[in-house]
Amino acid sequence: MVVSDDTRERPRHVRRARPTDLPATRAVLARALAPDPLMDWIFGRHPHREAAVAAFLWAPIEAYTLAGAAWLAIDDERAVGAAAWSVPVTQPTAADGGPELPGRAMVDLLLPADHVALVRSGFAGMHGQLPDEPHALLHFLGVDADRRGQGIGGALIEAGLAAIPADLPAHVNTTVDANVRLYESHGFVRVSSVRLGEHGPVMHGLRRPAPGLRR
Repeated sequence: MVVSDDTRERPRHVRRARPTDLPATRAVLARALAPDPLMDWIFGRHPHREAAVAAFLWAPIEAYTLAGAAWLAIDDERAVGAAAWSVPVTQPTAADGGPELPGRAMVDLLLPADHVALVRSGFAGMHGQLPDEPHALLHFLGVDADRRGQGIGGALIEAGLAAIPADLPAHVNTTVDANVRLYESHGFVRVSSVRLGEHGPVMHGLRRPAPGLRR
């Protein structure tokens, strides 16, 4: 797996996502994350689950991509995976430089009001999951189902880690148990677990110390 900003180097590689990659980045993350336990809890039996997930991710993916904090895995000219980071040294904005629209309002547009209340109540339970110290958050990571097990997710993780400031620890949350092992193989350590709401999935929080603080 090659980590590169040159799309001509090899058929398969990881590079920083560009503004022109926004449709492909949103699409591959929607495909990969639609079956995720978290999205299952949020959207349940939504008749257009993948489209709903793509809409839900619209504003943050735009912001991370424009801030230079999103990464794309390309295999034979096809986007097969992506990752997006929230890094405190970046100032993500919408494409026109204004607020991220529709932002938090999107879930209200996609779901019934009573279910929105349950989801937001569940998310309130994970407020203590994020560290108080400045950190880089791996917010989204997804790989197409037919490309998993080929090291693509690991390459996306490493590309993002290599780009964040050396004095920042990294944090990630996941509701997929198999992902815990993946992150642990890249230096993350599980620090917390919490159930989202009464019937929601268990969210695991993992932290990777800043390179300068490791012993």
